[in-house]
Amino acid sequence: MIDAETGWYFMHASIKGVVLSDEGVLLCRNPRGKWELPGGWPDREDRTLAEVVRREVREECGLDVEVGQVVGAEIFEIAGGKVLIVAVSATAEGPVAPRASEEHSEVRFFPLDRLPEDLEDGYEPLILAARARR
Repeated sequence: MIDAETGWYFMHASIKGVVLSDEGVLLCRNPRGKWELPGGWPDREDRTLAEVVRREVREECGLDVEVGQVVGAEIFEIAGGKVLIVAVSATAEGPVAPRASEEHSEVRFFPLDRLPEDLEDGYEPLILAARARR
């Protein structure tokens, strides 16, 4: 989308949590049948990327997380449009028993050396960047 006043190009941004634990990385099966990182669009009430990650991981997976640093950002082609994906590192706090919301059919941890073959394109480098900073 081009802003009429400035001429700048704008695109939607989805903030994703790269939630790591001793079990691996937390992934969610989306309606397209692929695995993705938990996260989503910022709400009007969100003031920081950390707030978006905490809220989205709690809503989608039932987990509280400690949020770290941005590990990367990439432009993704999704459903014929472009979306900026911003990945932020996070660690699960307390008991780690994720549960799926209505947004995903399944939620679980995958070992970092055995990521699923049907992982959404572009997520693996973001996961590896989070692991390297851990």
